Amino acid sequence: MPGLGTSFGRGGATTAQQDLSNSDAILIMGSSMAENHLVGFQWVMAARERAKIIHVDPRFTRSSAMADIWVPLRAGTDILFLGGLIHYALEHDKIFREYVTHYANAPMILRKDFQDTEDLGGVFSGWDAEKKKYSPETWLYEGSPSHDKATELPGHSEIGGGHGKDRGGEAGETSKYEQDLSLRHPRCVYQILKKHFSRYTPELVEQYCGIPKQVFLNTAQTFCSASGPDKTAAICYAVGWTQHSNGVQIIRSAAVLQLLLGNIGRPGGGILALRGHASIQGSTDIPTLYDILPGYLPMPFFESDSHKLAQYVKKHKAEKGLWANFDSYIISLLKAYYGEGASKDNDFGFEWLPRVTGDHSHFGSWLDTAGGKLDGLFVMGQNPGVGAPNARLQRKALANLKWLVVRDMVETETASFWYDSPEVERGELNPKNIKTEVFLFPAAGSAEKDGCYTNTQRLVQFHNKAVDPPGDARSESWFMVHLGRRLKEKARKDRRPCNAGLNALTWEYSTHGPHAEPDVEQVLQEINGQAVADGQLIENYKKLKNDGSTACGCWIYSGM
Repeated sequence: MPGLGTSFGRGGATTAQQDLSNSDAILIMGSSMAENHLVGFQWVMAARERAKIIHVDPRFTRSSAMADIWVPLRAGTDILFLGGLIHYALEHDKIFREYVTHYANAPMILRKDFQDTEDLGGVFSGWDAEKKKYSPETWLYEGSPSHDKATELPGHSEIGGGHGKDRGGEAGETSKYEQDLSLRHPRCVYQILKKHFSRYTPELVEQYCGIPKQVFLNTAQTFCSASGPDKTAAICYAVGWTQHSNGVQIIRSAAVLQLLLGNIGRPGGGILALRGHASIQGSTDIPTLYDILPGYLPMPFFESDSHKLAQYVKKHKAEKGLWANFDSYIISLLKAYYGEGASKDNDFGFEWLPRVTGDHSHFGSWLDTAGGKLDGLFVMGQNPGVGAPNARLQRKALANLKWLVVRDMVETETASFWYDSPEVERGELNPKNIKTEVFLFPAAGSAEKDGCYTNTQRLVQFHNKAVDPPGDARSESWFMVHLGRRLKEKARKDRRPCNAGLNALTWEYSTHGPHAEPDVEQVLQEINGQAVADGQLIENYKKLKNDGSTACGCWIYSGM
C-alpha cells in the first residue's frame, strides 16, 4: 500500500464501508465486489438510491450487473484509464478548487530545477541511471531546505516499503515553501500536474484501453461530477490493483484523482481498499511488515535515524495533523513493549528496537534466502511454495536454510518442497543433498482459536473460538507465547547487554483452556527420557504447578 502511504500517511482504507451509502458516485475497479466482498457490497446497494455505480473490469460480473455503468477495459491499462479521468477533471474544471487550494499541495511551487518526463525522455529529474534510483532533491518545494543539508528530515528510502508515514519521500519542511493560491504559477503543483496529465486524452484512452470515446466521456462526466461542496465519490479496489506489477502507481493515481475532486476526509468520499481475507488488514496494522511498527510508525533504519530517540522523533514528527503527536505514539508503544524497563533515562528502550538493515521485503528476504544469508524461517499463514510470483525461486531458496518451521493445518507445498516438488521431479533439487531440517506443526483453524479480527475498515473485533483445536494442533498465539517464554528464559540466564531488550520485554500473557500450558511430563517422556532423569526439574515443575504459577509449564518446557 505505498500508494496510500505516500499520499495520506498510512497504507490503509481512508473510509468505512458503511459510508458508501453517503456517496453520489462509486467507482469499483480491480474487484468484483459483489462476489468477493459481498457483506460490504450491501452499502453499495444502499447507495444506489442516490448514487451512480461504475464498474470497470474486463469481465462482466455480478458487480457489472449491479452497476449503472459497466466499462470493459483491456487488462493492464488501469493507469491509462485513471489518467484519463484526471485529465478530464483538470480540463473541464471539475476539481474542488477550494479543497485543493487549502487542504492539498496544489498551490505549492516546485523548484526551478524540477523537470517532468517529457523534458527528459520519460524520466523525472533526479534519476541516476548508474545507480538506477531517484534522488528527490529537485522535487522539493521552492523555499524548502535541501535534503542534502537537512539530513534529519524524512525522505526517500530505497529499502523502505512505503507503508509508513514518509517512506515515499516527504517534501522537506512543510512549513517552509512558496505558493500561489491562484494556481496560475507555471511551477505550482497544480499546473505541473495539469501539464503531466495532458497526454491522457479520451482518444488515448480509446486507443489503448479499448473503451469507446463516448463511453469514457460518459463515465468521466458521471464520476467527476460527484465533487464540490455538496457531492462526493468513492473508489473501491481490491487485489486486482494491488497485485499488479505497477499496483503502487495505479493506487497513487486513484489518490491523486480523489484529492483533486476533494473526496478525501469527507462523507461519502475516500478510497476503500477492500480486504477479503481474515484479518489481512490487521496484518498491516499490527504490523507484520518489516518497515513499520504498530500504528504505521516507521521502523528505525540502521545508522540513518537509529541512534537516539530524540533524533528519530525530530526526523519523523510533523508540525501539524496526525503525526504532530508522533513522540507520544512511539513512547506509548515503547512503554507497552518494555513496561517498567522503559524510562526517560534509557530513551524508553528505543535502542532495543530492531533496525532495518536492508531490503527485508518479501522478495528481498527470498533473495537473501536464495543467497544463503538466512539460517532459518518461520512460515505461518502463508504458503510461499506456491503462493507468490516466482515460486520456483522460493522453493529452491528453501533448500539453503538450516531449518524451516511450517505451521499449517495440512502439509503444504512449502513443507514438502524437499521431496515433492517440480524441482525434485526435474532433478534441480536432490532430497539427499538438502540439509534443511523441516518442522511441521499442526495449526488451529479460525474457528478453533480466540483472537481479534481487523476488517477492511480497521474495525477491531474479538472472536471467540467455537471449539478447541484437535490433538496437537495449537493456535499461533499459543505457539508464539510459549516460544517467547522459552526465549526469555534463555535470556534471563544470559545477562549480556545484547539480551537487555528481551529481558525487559513484557510477556505476561495469561493462558486458559485445556492447552493453557504444555504437558511437560509427557513431552519429556517423548524425548526418550533425556530430561526425565533430572528429577530436580520435575520436582521444580510440580512445585510451581501446585503454586498455581501460569509460567510453570513453560519454565520446564524451555529447559528442553
